[in-house]
Amino acid sequence: MPVISNKKDWETTFRKQVRKLREGWTVRKASKSDKISLVVREPHKPFQETVLPFKWREDETGNCYARVRNIFALMLDGELTLKQAAKLAESDAPKLVEKLNWQEAKDNFKIYKIKLEGTVKESTWKHDYEPVLTDAVKYLTSNKPPTTPAKLIDKCVINYKAGVRSREIRVNTLFSFLKYCFQRENFPPTWLPKTEKIEHVGKKSSTWKSSRGDAVTDQEIIDLVNGLSNEPMLQDCIKLIAELGLRPIELIHLSVKFDEFKQPYWWCSYRKKSSKGMTDPRHIDPLPLIDDEGNVQKWNLIERWQLGDIKLPLLDGVGGVAGSLRDLLRSRAAWKNLHAIFTNRDEVFKLYSLRHGYSVRGTARNIDSGSMSSSMGNRERTFLDAYQSSSKKTRRTAFAQAAKLLEEKQ
Repeated sequence: MPVISNKKDWETTFRKQVRKLREGWTVRKASKSDKISLVVREPHKPFQETVLPFKWREDETGNCYARVRNIFALMLDGELTLKQAAKLAESDAPKLVEKLNWQEAKDNFKIYKIKLEGTVKESTWKHDYEPVLTDAVKYLTSNKPPTTPAKLIDKCVINYKAGVRSREIRVNTLFSFLKYCFQRENFPPTWLPKTEKIEHVGKKSSTWKSSRGDAVTDQEIIDLVNGLSNEPMLQDCIKLIAELGLRPIELIHLSVKFDEFKQPYWWCSYRKKSSKGMTDPRHIDPLPLIDDEGNVQKWNLIERWQLGDIKLPLLDGVGGVAGSLRDLLRSRAAWKNLHAIFTNRDEVFKLYSLRHGYSVRGTARNIDSGSMSSSMGNRERTFLDAYQSSSKKTRRTAFAQAAKLLEEKQ
């Protein structure tokens, strides 16, 4: 005989809706009340259950399901427990701002980042953290403070162009600070941002000109290096950034490793933070420069590095590695001359122009953009969307072909 279920149709439908969100999610009638209880049983994770403010009856399921979806969205990044997410989803407005000690939280956050977590240097705090957090505390303690995380973040970035790195840094800092306030200062969960970082960072306009400068040619880099003949440490900084396509900060995250054939290769341990997450440490493939006469520049950087022959200057100024290196270079005649050349052709020359030069060089040597972005540690979708991405195998092949072309030129 067929099994007759005592469950009502709406209960079955309601449970199916919730289960579709993720395996292990379901609802049931609370054991000690007539409310709806949300249950989460996920593999290799603790059992979680929380009672929601909706009665176990058909006319409440619509509103309850909308609440469950909001809870699910808040838990996607794994930062919140079920009860925390439910509490956050229940309230749309934070507690009165004046009851929260934002200045004390900011001071404690500094101690946490520099001394406890140890991920931020004093110079980085002054350059990236202090300005935006000072603005945030000023707004939050004013007569008309922002009442939501989104309004606070927007107020702190509104005077910065959409999509630029300085605005992205501000957004990242505020997200990190608000998360800290919730986790360690016991601020209400309503101060956890519900928005995505990209919503506040924005996108560059089609007419926006990069503040990181235009690409520099191989010959211009070679002339710059030759113009620094009495500055071997600065020469090596330029050579490394140019031949390896480094971000300036990656100079202090560089090392040499060996593959299964005991051949040396460059390794960069730097992990760049952005609104889309963190990049991974990476293998870097060099792209030697070629002058206007077709001569390959044999700088022998990896051999010299292994011998301990490459010495870098002290790069711990207030502006970090990039700022310190700029300060050392800006007074040099060769640097000034290259600035003048760029100005005359209505272009912008900056330290980042060396990295752009690596990108142009690789493209000119027919290395696919996926391989290039992999070597450069670049996660920007605008770079990858226009071209086919590469696998590890095709990347190896692409750089091997480029190396073969160089050998043929010699």
